[in-house]
Amino acid sequence: MPNAEKDVKQAIARQINSGMMMLAITRLIGAFERRLDDTLNIRPNQLVDLDWKEIVAGLEQALRTSLEKRSETLLSAQGPISQNIDSFLSRASNFDPDDDNNVVDILMNMSVGNRMAIDPKTHQRVMRRVTLINYIYLAATFLINASPAGITEEILNHLLDAQSRLEVAWGKIEFERFKLSDLPLSAFDAPTRKALTEALGDEAVSVLDTKKDSDLSEAEVETVATVLGRRMQNGIYRHILVTTISDLWVDYLTRMDALRVSIGLEAYAQRDPLVQYKSQASEMFRVLLSEIRAGVIGRMYLYQPRRAAAPENVGKGGGNVPAAGLPVDASTDSNDSKKKRKRH
Repeated sequence: MPNAEKDVKQAIARQINSGMMMLAITRLIGAFERRLDDTLNIRPNQLVDLDWKEIVAGLEQALRTSLEKRSETLLSAQGPISQNIDSFLSRASNFDPDDDNNVVDILMNMSVGNRMAIDPKTHQRVMRRVTLINYIYLAATFLINASPAGITEEILNHLLDAQSRLEVAWGKIEFERFKLSDLPLSAFDAPTRKALTEALGDEAVSVLDTKKDSDLSEAEVETVATVLGRRMQNGIYRHILVTTISDLWVDYLTRMDALRVSIGLEAYAQRDPLVQYKSQASEMFRVLLSEIRAGVIGRMYLYQPRRAAAPENVGKGGGNVPAAGLPVDASTDSNDSKKKRKRH
């Protein structure tokens, strides 16, 4: 009888061990297949009776086989990457391999493709857009020997360069808008004239006041466009800051109201509601500041404004031109007619 009890315990232990092993292998294979977006053609029951070294070797072999098969498909003469390159070059009449923008365009174009799939709702065949090449590992190899300080400096320099380029682009757009009004530079609004005075001086601005855009030299056009772009960019950043704070502040006040209602329940857990309220409110405010920073930074380089309608008197000689006026955020335009939460 003692031996029978021992045998039962050992059988149960083996069954539990086998079940746990099967679960771990199934999850591991599933993780690999999700990462590869492909099947490995290997079943968990083929590996469950092996030790971990043999399991690892079997999975590595399956992964290696899958990647080699994918490489042969993607890199073949008639593969999707070759087709993407040929299609891109046929559309790009003036492709310059020394131009970074052209190189980035072709790299992004060749990294995606289409694959036949089954729609889970309609059970019909559909074309699904898939990623053919992932550049994350390649980018990581460039940073493997870089210091954190060097990476930080490079990112900040890149962001500053992006800000400068956006500023120039906005300046050109704003100057073209001003040209349509066919007015002298004296028609600029007061803030723009002040910015021009700071950049050029009173005497130079006095000379420019009598000129129209067609009378300006190339250097003067560049200077005026730079000032307009700087003001435009500054207005955009102000708009982003105000809207982000406003939206998150409303959510913060709503959460604070909910906290006031629910804080009394802390007494049931033998905790002082006042102490818990102060602690949670402080943490919520810290999270609010963090969300504001992240929201502003995230929208600075993704902001796509819609220009507000020009005044009717522009172009008829009436009133000043509100150069570098603040654009309206396109993302909020469609919600103007909807009710919004208001805090008083």
